[in-house]
Amino acid sequence: MKTKLPELVRQAKQGDAFAFARLYEEIYKDLYRFAYCTVKNTHTAEDVVSDSVLNAYENIHKLRKNESFRNWMFQIVANECKRQFRLQSKTVPYETGVVQDSPQPASDPTDRLAIRQAFDLLNEQERLIVGLSLYGGYSGKEISHFLHKKESTVRSIKSRALNKMKHILEVSNDD
Repeated sequence: MKTKLPELVRQAKQGDAFAFARLYEEIYKDLYRFAYCTVKNTHTAEDVVSDSVLNAYENIHKLRKNESFRNWMFQIVANECKRQFRLQSKTVPYETGVVQDSPQPASDPTDRLAIRQAFDLLNEQERLIVGLSLYGGYSGKEISHFLHKKESTVRSIKSRALNKMKHILEVSNDD
């Protein structure tokens, strides 16, 4: 019988490393996809997830509601992505351009590249919101909670970002 996530969280809070490892297995792919779509680099995304998981393991006792583990983890990853952006802006200009190894397969590599490039042209906040929504599967309400913004603001940013991507894709198809 499969143990429910809140029970695994309870066990992890009591110091059960095996329970935490099982929680990690349940969520790793989603965390990685989100980090990758936000930071646009496989190695940085792996570092973000690794650092986030270590942070979560060390601080799991601070999680108030066991049912909120998934949301809590995405918040930690989002914060780590923001930290990475700050570090990159201090050291090396953030690169835009072609991303070589996307974790999301698409039927047509040309379509995947165009979507990836359109996503890359979004600003940090837009990528974060679109990434949480499309790759993390979070609702506007959940994202607003993560980012401490009004739900209407999140919907507005997401809508503008998706329209921006649509416009970019339409222009690139006209070429």
